[in-house]
Amino acid sequence: MSMRGQEQVEKRYDPRDTTLKFVKRKDDLDPVCDEDDGLRAEMSCGHAVTPDSLTQWCRSQLDDGYYKFRCPAVGEGTAQCNKLWSYQEVRRLADLSVEEMQYFEEAMSLLAAAEYCEILTCPQCRTSVERKDLSNLCVRCSICTADLKKTYQFCWQCMREWKGPGPRSDCCDNDGCMNRDLQLLQTCKTLSLPAVEGSRRLPLGPSLGVAPRQAAIPVWQKK
Repeated sequence: MSMRGQEQVEKRYDPRDTTLKFVKRKDDLDPVCDEDDGLRAEMSCGHAVTPDSLTQWCRSQLDDGYYKFRCPAVGEGTAQCNKLWSYQEVRRLADLSVEEMQYFEEAMSLLAAAEYCEILTCPQCRTSVERKDLSNLCVRCSICTADLKKTYQFCWQCMREWKGPGPRSDCCDNDGCMNRDLQLLQTCKTLSLPAVEGSRRLPLGPSLGVAPRQAAIPVWQKK
């Protein structure tokens, strides 16, 4: 998926392209660039771009883990535009090459899948693996299984080759494999609620009813 090492060729709009709205003003994505006779096109949000500046900005967003493209131009005052651009608009106004489209679409798919699915990188082959059973830490990698000609499984929690019986939801048999969030709750200090009548010191842990991923204790206001 990497495009590094490819020769960079400056992109320019075709002035005969009647599908784009050309404007004679500075590039809003690169305001420090020299003013030249290069064409700028107007995005749906009203800001001007060149194909190079738009490509570079959207590439930087993908590299930072964002698959939705928003306009970074500063509008009135210091407020950022933040208008959402569709991929179709970006693809057209950035004049993406076939290789760039492949890179963008693969990166966007992986980032979107990572947001909405349980996906991690296999510790053996480094390919993306989806965990379909969220209650099972023992996950099979089909790529490694095919390459090694034997079943390869790894632990979703400690990210090492699976050891011990499965399926399991707590841990595998590798040394040090544990749920860090749960361990933190089990070893944390006790909590005192002196303002609550009849309260006693309670451990701020699972026995108090705080879920492993819960960041705070809910507080009810007395009416």
